[in-house]
Amino acid sequence: MIYALLIFILVLLGLTVWLASIDGSYYITRSIELDVSREKAFELISDFNTWTSWSPWLCLEPDANVSVSKDGKAIGAVYKWTGKMVGVGEIEHKSLKKDVSLEQEIRFLKPFKSRSDVFWMLSGKGEMCELTWGMKGKMPFLFKFMAKNMEPWIGMDYERGLKMIKDKLELGSIASEIKIDGIENIQPDQFIATRTSCNMKDISSSMKEAFNQLNNLANDKNIQAEKALAIYHNFDIKNPVCEYSAGIITSSQFNLSNGFYVATLPAKKALKVTFKGDYKHLSNAWSAAYMYARSKKLKVSRSIDPIEFYLTDPTKETDPAKWITEVYLPLK
Repeated sequence: MIYALLIFILVLLGLTVWLASIDGSYYITRSIELDVSREKAFELISDFNTWTSWSPWLCLEPDANVSVSKDGKAIGAVYKWTGKMVGVGEIEHKSLKKDVSLEQEIRFLKPFKSRSDVFWMLSGKGEMCELTWGMKGKMPFLFKFMAKNMEPWIGMDYERGLKMIKDKLELGSIASEIKIDGIENIQPDQFIATRTSCNMKDISSSMKEAFNQLNNLANDKNIQAEKALAIYHNFDIKNPVCEYSAGIITSSQFNLSNGFYVATLPAKKALKVTFKGDYKHLSNAWSAAYMYARSKKLKVSRSIDPIEFYLTDPTKETDPAKWITEVYLPLK
């Protein structure tokens, strides 16, 4: 008993020393270019009443409870949220410099308590504006080890939010609708695919090229494609390189060409999320899938790769708001 207590004390002391040696601070910024004036951009982001329309978190849980104090635009105005997936927290306007910058304080209450400084900076002239969204702060002592992950985690959320802000300002609407369907089975269909890797910022052009190759193959060998898919084999959020396969479901028989492979999807249960909208906002669906899985304590499989099925042909339906994609997150 004494030895066990001594070991516990030593482990606790070692953990304390280790945590004390970690800085625990973080500084995150993401920027985007907008084809609108600084005045128009400032008007949107400084009004808490607009936040539910472009929030990278509320789009995942639109039924979350939200309240805004005062008129939502003045110093001291507070935006509060409560949800099963997004947790509980609030953000307050601390400084507003019209058309130039905003300073805010964000306070998370659940799943754990923390506070951070949030800032916005606007630059540019005429009908062009660069908008920067940032966060800085320190993790609570027991969570200091998570500080190094804050940059990629929050950074991805900010990137999603900035894309939606851009569409809201430039187009007047955001082509992004999410429906969490629940747990379903992946069907064991045959597919042909090509495997490649790219930086995440180049994923759109990379996939376009991959599917062009698949379309050429299908036309050359008279392959009947039932639907298209993408399988994500590896994604490193700290060094955002994505390795994936682009493919088509088919029951056709054919001779394999160089650069392609044939396989069968694994029969496996998965969390299904249906996304309706522009592919540039597809990361909203994936964020919703992972957040829902965490909130429901679902165990995500590491042995089977996540899958997207594209149910709409963009060459026939040119309105991105009508594109439908099914996201499958395999479970243990």
